[in-house]
Amino acid sequence: MPATSRPRRLVLVSAVTTSLLGISACGGSSTPASTSTAGSQASSSAADSRPSSAVVTDYLRYVGGKEAKADKSLSPVGLGWVNVEGGPGGNPEATAGARAAVKYVNEKLGGIGGHPLELKVCTVVSAEEEGQKCGQQLLGDKSVSAIGVGNLYLGDASFNAVVAGKKPVLVGVATGPTMPTAKNTFSTFGDLPHIFGAWGTYSRDVLKAKTAAVIHTNTPGDKIASSAAVKGLKAAGLKVKSVGFDAQATDLIGPVTAAGASTADVVVPITIGSGCVGVAKALKQLGVTKPVVATPLCMSPDVAQGLGGDLPAWTYGVAQTLTADSSAADSKAFLTASAQVGLKKDTAAKVFAPLGWSTVLTYAKIFNAVGPDKITPATVTEQLKKFTGPVIMGAAEVKCGKYKDAPAVCNDQARFYQYQGKGQFKPLTDWIRPPQ
Repeated sequence: MPATSRPRRLVLVSAVTTSLLGISACGGSSTPASTSTAGSQASSSAADSRPSSAVVTDYLRYVGGKEAKADKSLSPVGLGWVNVEGGPGGNPEATAGARAAVKYVNEKLGGIGGHPLELKVCTVVSAEEEGQKCGQQLLGDKSVSAIGVGNLYLGDASFNAVVAGKKPVLVGVATGPTMPTAKNTFSTFGDLPHIFGAWGTYSRDVLKAKTAAVIHTNTPGDKIASSAAVKGLKAAGLKVKSVGFDAQATDLIGPVTAAGASTADVVVPITIGSGCVGVAKALKQLGVTKPVVATPLCMSPDVAQGLGGDLPAWTYGVAQTLTADSSAADSKAFLTASAQVGLKKDTAAKVFAPLGWSTVLTYAKIFNAVGPDKITPATVTEQLKKFTGPVIMGAAEVKCGKYKDAPAVCNDQARFYQYQGKGQFKPLTDWIRPPQ
């Protein structure tokens, strides 16, 4: 992939992370989610069917800690952390969420068997080779037996080439193109190509759609993602027409028309920024009123700005519970707990903040299971291989190694939300999987 096109596409959900336009900050209070059985298929109800034990709200019980402060006289347990912090696609909120989680572990959960948890942070700013620097730094730090990753959409290849499985790596969303295949790596929220199957399930079971129009940017990343979407839709029995367009194009009436959006039962745009704006404008000009099911890539401030100040009133599929979901008990738990350790509300509302929080608390669970005096890359890896969930702010159950082409990807589930304008999201479905 050309260096100039890579950051543009692989910001992935970092388009959302700028604050969702301040959108997710409208989350407010929430009520407990209803529960039944895990892993159900889509229905027209927005009920979250995860059993109560899988909706993580009790962090003390989840990590197996003690209601106490960590003992500062004991040696700290090191945890490596790498994240893209600089440039237009940087997500410092991922690190902020991770730091808040470390503080919460040390102040509220007794540390790791009494030992303080210490975050060893290395950041990537703007160059691929900076990933190599972070890999060398964290690999060489003997106090670090495991590494957490925020949004490493840049620098992932050089980072993975250095670490090369020598220490386990836990990442929320595998945004960098080499992350899904990286050795000894575990992605608890998955990646876009492997959760796109849920678009097929949603379109078939909820929308009762028979035909779909997929419109995508002709960039390497969007071609991969659109192919995954087409595969999922076809697996669900839909007839699909997919059309690409040049990333510089602004008038998208041609490709939108060519994809058959005017007659399709569902429209699926696979693009970001100006592409989302172009698709939205074209659909409006053509008078298309059929459902549009997009990715978080279209939930960015530049999209809202290009459309006069607000996002398109589309349906969005995501692999985590949105903090703006006022019906979700785990959203309320995260917002309440993170505020106790000083994470600002507007930062907590950005999607990579709860991902950082989730990753660190998952490691706290793993470290406690191992025991502070037995933590090594090997013992942590052994526990990560056994981890099947639940995931904080995520799916009730995950399975790493399910996909031979992407062994690091542990999740293929998503939920679907309807954007109602002015920062308000309404959950439309439970967690759903690709077509069975």
